[in-house]
Amino acid sequence: MPHAVTIALLGHLPSRDNRSGLRSRDQDVAGESAREFTARLATARPLLGAIGPVFRAVYAPQTLRHLSSARLVAELLGIAAPVPDARLNNVDYGTFKGRPLAETPKKAAFAETPYPGGTSWAQVAERWHDFFLERMRRHDGGTVLLAGQSGAAPVMLAHICDGVPLAEALADDRLDVPFLDAEPASFFRSVWTYRWR
Repeated sequence: MPHAVTIALLGHLPSRDNRSGLRSRDQDVAGESAREFTARLATARPLLGAIGPVFRAVYAPQTLRHLSSARLVAELLGIAAPVPDARLNNVDYGTFKGRPLAETPKKAAFAETPYPGGTSWAQVAERWHDFFLERMRRHDGGTVLLAGQSGAAPVMLAHICDGVPLAEALADDRLDVPFLDAEPASFFRSVWTYRWR
């Protein structure tokens, strides 16, 4: 029997490496980012609280900046804390972590070949596919929030939900989730949606 789940996608708040233009290591959200995000969205709490019950569940990567961001979003929405799942973690950029973003080769070069000391995008796709088969079946007909997500998320969702070949999704520079914006109007515009069947 086919399954249909609506998936809302939100990015994460920046870490220190993100703010410095570096390929981020497993750092937490920069403190000022979290404070500014919470303070600015405080005025939108009533609206966010009304939206929150739409989501049957919230899932997030296990890495620090992603999980911290997802917890803040869940708190603002007035819903249960996110469920961390390592299968949603970003690709491991290996030796490129901590280096300037410009030094990281194009994603498509590592579709099947792992980054030195890291993982390949095909390995990430396998993890995400496994996550979907296990978790999304529980939410048939509902809406799920993937919060605090990395740049891997839109690539994986285009591949898994929209059927875009992995190499093609990796080559599409438009498939990148923006950092969470602290302006209420921008926050709502930064939500991407997908359907999984």
